[in-house]
Amino acid sequence: MTLFRKLVILFSVVILGTLSATLTIVYFKSRESIIDLSKEKAVSIVQTIDSALLSDVPDYQFESVLLNLKRQNPDLVSFDIYKLNDFLYDIASTDPRRIGSQASPSSTIALGERRILTSLEGSTIDLVVPLTGYAGMQYSANVRLSIAADLASLKGLLTDILVAGACALLVAVACAWLFTRQVLSKPLQSMMDAANEIAAGNFSVTLDASRRRDELGSLARGFERMARSLQQLVAQMGETAEELYSDFKQLIENGDYTAHGALHMADVLQHVRDGIERVMANVRQLDGHLAEAAAAAAATAETRRSRSNEPDFEPMRRTVSRLMEDLTQVMRDLDGLSTTARGQLSAVQQVNRTAGRLSERASELHQLMASFEV
Repeated sequence: MTLFRKLVILFSVVILGTLSATLTIVYFKSRESIIDLSKEKAVSIVQTIDSALLSDVPDYQFESVLLNLKRQNPDLVSFDIYKLNDFLYDIASTDPRRIGSQASPSSTIALGERRILTSLEGSTIDLVVPLTGYAGMQYSANVRLSIAADLASLKGLLTDILVAGACALLVAVACAWLFTRQVLSKPLQSMMDAANEIAAGNFSVTLDASRRRDELGSLARGFERMARSLQQLVAQMGETAEELYSDFKQLIENGDYTAHGALHMADVLQHVRDGIERVMANVRQLDGHLAEAAAAAAATAETRRSRSNEPDFEPMRRTVSRLMEDLTQVMRDLDGLSTTARGQLSAVQQVNRTAGRLSERASELHQLMASFEV
């Protein structure tokens, strides 16, 4: 369900609830007012009889008075006057068949408590009013008034209000529908379409709602600014991705050259070490020959008993010994250089592998940025 439909439903529910509450309040308040007015009307009718009782009107004349009151008041259902003479009995009534009947217990209660008793049965109001006639004679007036006509008028009024409210509800729903569609739904839908365009790579979006001066207009203008900022950001990211791709490519090429150089250096050092080992072998062989020659010379001198003319081989052997020590130190240095070269070669190869992966990512990022219409 779309947003504007939800708003229309909410708006309709609020109006319908308000209309229902208004009709309920009007009905009960109007009914209460009708009942109060009917009570006042009944009391005013009773006051007419009270004046006649105080003027010592004979009992037989009350019937004509009551019939006259009934003709004047169409809502008067019945009017009975009970006189206290050992017990309450009917002395006058709008219904001649009730004359001489005994009063209801409510009349006795009203006389005993000296207060008016009222009750409502359907659309009829019953009032029991205690009265005091001439010379303190006690009477009870029982009046029944119909409020059916007033209730019918009230129902007609409520029907008119209901019809007017229903028409107002339809108009309000139509206005809410147009309002939410034109003011809320269409701008939001256009923003959603613009967001889809941006997601597809088209940053050149223009919103009609940006010309509005309300919050939605501010939102639309902010959306357009965001689109322009994203366009610039994507352009910068594309340039950066291209630069990264070029830099990583150059780094890989330089790493290859460095790796080849380190490998070549390691090979050269290995060849030099092999040559030094061959020289050391020759030097050892020379040292052996010198030792043999020195031993032979010593034996000859011992035979001849004279060493004055024999060559001295010790200086040459010492020189050979120092040469071997120097060559051994050179070999240790070459071993250190070879280890360093192999370590550099391994490091350069690791850097090349990492740079290769980064180059692939930079290439993918470059292709992704190129897919946007910047």
